[in-house]
Amino acid sequence: MTFTDVVAGALDVDPAHVTDDAGQDTLSSWTSMRHIQLIVSLEEAYGLSFDYEEIADARTVRDVREVLRAKGVEV
Repeated sequence: MTFTDVVAGALDVDPAHVTDDAGQDTLSSWTSMRHIQLIVSLEEAYGLSFDYEEIADARTVRDVREVLRAKGVEV
């Protein structure tokens, strides 16, 4: 499963909508509940954990990619 697939599945959007600029302000489905689902899905998919600050700061797909890259995951 790709990064795009994980994000699209967690946020219940078409993978075409998973762009770096997509986020809480642009995707109506990116609710607080879906945000937690996204984080859990990413933790499971990549075998890692996010801390509170990383979770709170991940407001766009670009932010999520940056957090994953900082953890050594190439997405």
